[in-house]
Amino acid sequence: MTFSQLRVLVAVARTGNMTRAAAELATTQSAVSHALRLLEGELGLTLFTRNTHGVTPTDAGRAVTRRAVLVLAQLDALEQEAATARGESLGRLRVGVIPSANASLLPRVLRAFTTAHPGAPLTVLEGSDEEVLDWLATGAVDVATLTTAAPGAATTPFARDRMLAILPAAHRLSSRPSVAVTDLARHPFIMSTGGCEPLITDLVRRAGASLRCHYRVRDTGSILAMVAEDLGVSIVPELALPARTTGVCAIPLEPEETRTILLGLPEAGAASPMATAFAALALEQVPPAHRCHGDRP
Repeated sequence: MTFSQLRVLVAVARTGNMTRAAAELATTQSAVSHALRLLEGELGLTLFTRNTHGVTPTDAGRAVTRRAVLVLAQLDALEQEAATARGESLGRLRVGVIPSANASLLPRVLRAFTTAHPGAPLTVLEGSDEEVLDWLATGAVDVATLTTAAPGAATTPFARDRMLAILPAAHRLSSRPSVAVTDLARHPFIMSTGGCEPLITDLVRRAGASLRCHYRVRDTGSILAMVAEDLGVSIVPELALPARTTGVCAIPLEPEETRTILLGLPEAGAASPMATAFAALALEQVPPAHRCHGDRP
C-alpha cells in the first residue's frame, strides 16, 4: 500500500469518476484504475461499484476512505512540521468540520479565506464530532468546528442554532408551534449519529424521557427522507437543514434547546498563524441570526 494509492482512493471517492480523479491527480485514467485494483487486491475488498455513470463507494470503501483521508492529513502534518523545523513554512491549512457547520457556515468562510489568502493550500476534512476531536488532538487538522470542548485545545463560541423536531408533514404534531421531547418519545425515533447524538441524548435525559430508537443514521438527508416516509421522528440542528425540505416539517422544541458550535485551535501558542487567521475570519462571517453575541476569541 502506498500514499499514491491512498490519494487515488480519496480522489475517486470525492469525484465519483475515474476520469475526473485522473485529471485532478494529473495522471491517466488507466493509472487510476490500476492503482485502485492493486489497493483492492491488497486489502481483499471491493472499494467501489462501477456503473455507466461513474463509481460509488461500497460501505467498506467509505470506511477505508475516511481512514485514508486521516492518514494523508497526518502525512501533510509531518511534512509541515519538517518544513517548520527547517525554518520554512508551507502555509498549508487543514480544517476539520462537522457536517452541519460545513453545509451552512463554512462555504462563505472558505470563500473569504481563499480571497484573503489566494494560493494557500487548503484541505477540509468532514467528520463526526468525535472524529474531528480526534483529528484536532492528533494534529491531523489545524483548526476545527466542534460541539464539545476539546481537552488541551483553545475553543471559542463560533455560532448558535436551535435544535428542531423533525416530523412528517402530515403528522398530528406538525401544526403545533413547538413540541416537547416527551411527545417525540412516544413515536419511533431516528437518531442522528453524525455528531449530534450526545446533544440529543443529554436533552432527552434532562426531559426525563426515553427514546425508542428504531434507526441510527449518519446523514441528515437520509434522516429527512426517512421522516418524510413516516418511518419515525427525529431531532436535527437548524443549521443542518437544507434550504428546502419536502414532506417534513421542522418545529422548535419546548422548552427551546440551542446548540453552540465551537472553533477549536491547538493549545495556546501552538496554533499556526494561518489557523489563527482562519479562526478570526470565520467569526466575522457568521450570519447575524446565528452569531454568538458578545463572545470574543
